[in-house]
Amino acid sequence: MSILDTDIEKQIQQHQQKIMELEQLKKDHEKKLEGLKQFDAEIKRLCEERSLTEDELYVSRSEQIEKWITDMAKQEAPSAIYNSLRKHFEKAANRAAKGGKKAVAANKPKLEVGEYTNPNTGETVEKIKRNPRQLDQWIAEHGIETVKGWKS
Repeated sequence: MSILDTDIEKQIQQHQQKIMELEQLKKDHEKKLEGLKQFDAEIKRLCEERSLTEDELYVSRSEQIEKWITDMAKQEAPSAIYNSLRKHFEKAANRAAKGGKKAVAANKPKLEVGEYTNPNTGETVEKIKRNPRQLDQWIAEHGIETVKGWKS
């Protein structure tokens, strides 16, 4: 046997050891998955027995869930659920920020459809759906009640 053969034999043994370790990890993982399935079935059974919904269960555990999530934030590599929740809440915050501007626009004074003539300048503006910019400026300067009186 040459030195090359012994080196190869050593590598084979190392790989076989690694394969055995990976097979054990696979068995452990399968055992955990089976345990999770049984746990889920038990939770559903208990919820049915006690006339609870899963939502009510989560609400009752909300403090623990919140702590679990905030603890994940402190980790170097948080789990996938943390990243998914973070993206969800960022999108929700962005939608709320955009929606906030729409809510302000919805609170603008509304005028009836028609033509409005400013008696001070003689300008005429037609409102079809939304207030044109000029009409909004007049409302800001003179007040809604005054501008309502300018309808032709």
